[in-house]
Amino acid sequence: MTSHFERFRAGDTAAFDALVAEYTGPAFAAAVQVLRDPSLAEEAVQDAFVRIWQRGRQFDPARGNERSWILAIARNAAIDLLRKRARAFERSIDDAPSVYALRDPDDTWQLVLASLTGDRVRQALEELPAEQQDVIVRAYYQGQRPVDIARELGLPEGTIRSRLRLALTKLRDSLAPVREALEP
Repeated sequence: MTSHFERFRAGDTAAFDALVAEYTGPAFAAAVQVLRDPSLAEEAVQDAFVRIWQRGRQFDPARGNERSWILAIARNAAIDLLRKRARAFERSIDDAPSVYALRDPDDTWQLVLASLTGDRVRQALEELPAEQQDVIVRAYYQGQRPVDIARELGLPEGTIRSRLRLALTKLRDSLAPVREALEP
């Protein structure tokens, strides 16, 4: 008896619905294990089945069984979603200098405030350890991606991401009084 997956790979697109029904539960469990959030896991499972639809013919039975392949895709989709959310968090830090952009460029007080704020941001950066300061400057002022920074410095990407997170936390804490002073 041929599986739903084999029939789908052979061109029977109707078998895909049965394949989804068969593997949604295990794929969801794999995604929840990575994400620890059922609503995010649902999103990852949807992404996984889109990938399976697109890449089903790439499956090689000589390299493993269909269940392992499908669950690996679900797990990878969950990891991708986790990474995407981490990048979004890094980019959304509210202490980035752009938050303090001038509302009215002709307002003298705004110019003074921007200058003082810029000085405070530079001072907060200088208070960071050199390796954290370096990755912040490369990522946020030079626009380099963590993977590129890691290659240049000859370090694992995870180390670069950890340094970025730690530095951003320190900057957020250091700049909290500035942010509070600017809030109406």
